[in-house]
Amino acid sequence: MSGWNRKRHPDDVPTPVAVAVADFCRRAKTPSSPALVRDALSLLTDADDGHVRSLTDEAPEATPLGPFAVVDIIKGTKPSLAAERQGSGYYEMVRLAAEAEPPPEIAPSKPAPRARPSSPAAPAKDKKTRKPRLSVSDKIAPTKRVAGAPVAARPKPKQPLPGTAFLPKRNLPPPRGRFTRLDSSRSTYETLLKPEAKENLIVVVDQSPTRFHVFQTLEAAYTGRSGSPLSIAEVEGALSRHALMDGLAKREREKVLTAVATARGSVPAAARELGVRPTDIDRLVGELRLKKELQEIKETFVREALDPANLTLRLSLLGRQRYLADLKIEKRFTDALTRDVTKLLDDSADAANTVGELVELVAKKHAIVPDLLNRAVDRLGLTRRYMR
Repeated sequence: MSGWNRKRHPDDVPTPVAVAVADFCRRAKTPSSPALVRDALSLLTDADDGHVRSLTDEAPEATPLGPFAVVDIIKGTKPSLAAERQGSGYYEMVRLAAEAEPPPEIAPSKPAPRARPSSPAAPAKDKKTRKPRLSVSDKIAPTKRVAGAPVAARPKPKQPLPGTAFLPKRNLPPPRGRFTRLDSSRSTYETLLKPEAKENLIVVVDQSPTRFHVFQTLEAAYTGRSGSPLSIAEVEGALSRHALMDGLAKREREKVLTAVATARGSVPAAARELGVRPTDIDRLVGELRLKKELQEIKETFVREALDPANLTLRLSLLGRQRYLADLKIEKRFTDALTRDVTKLLDDSADAANTVGELVELVAKKHAIVPDLLNRAVDRLGLTRRYMR
């Protein structure tokens, strides 16, 4: 590509200029490595460094802009066009063309004539050589080259440029040492069926409330048949093989019934309490034949929710639509509560002039929390009925 020839060696680029261009590319949404920045700035002469600093001191007029786009702008290209070239991968081809061209050599200077000694040199005293201490500026300064010495080929920058997805990727070796990633070793399902695995299974079963918790513990350490992921059916088979299934089933029966009773008949709430899914609860209910017991628990709380004597409880349940949906009594509950609240308000409607006074009067008369009754009147749509 014509016009993209190196004017100096990348190591001869002043460090402040390279740092300014790297910061400019970061603000232009194209972070670049220091090696890539020096490669790009080697296409400019020392006289262009002032223009580069003037450009980098301002905010980027377009994005994205990499180091080669900065060089293109210095050459006279508009920032918008340079941004389009950056996104199309044009500057990646420029970089490859620049790398194919060897860095310019510096002509070796003539050695200065040596002064002839007037007298024989005295033998130097043996002194212990000390390693010179380098300052911070010496450490970050670019490497000085010796005139006439061969220039080592610079490694290619590892950071890819945007818009270069069409270029082939190198097959890099896998990481080694402390960066090596090793898959966790898992035992096979057949290991669970061996007699010596019974002791470990007993420990897991004793610490697990259900078979699903046993499965969650074992799936991280064992694989299923033919290397496939471990399944709940395989775990049940291993527990039955070691005669551990009956004891676990008895514990599951107690846990499920207790969780459903604690959740007041709500199966999803009981599943959250046990740390399993609602479908897992349904499966346990079917396999353990708990449908009748579960239905009795639900009916107990359904009758409690519909009992007219529990008015305060029913008013508090009005805001728990999800719980009512779990019990499948949303419409029955709303209709019954509307009927009972309307009857209480009608009995005292003549003694009040406003809805607020009526609610306060009924709440005081029947020992109800006024806020609960007021919320029920609003949610049941009874406010307009008692407006005067």
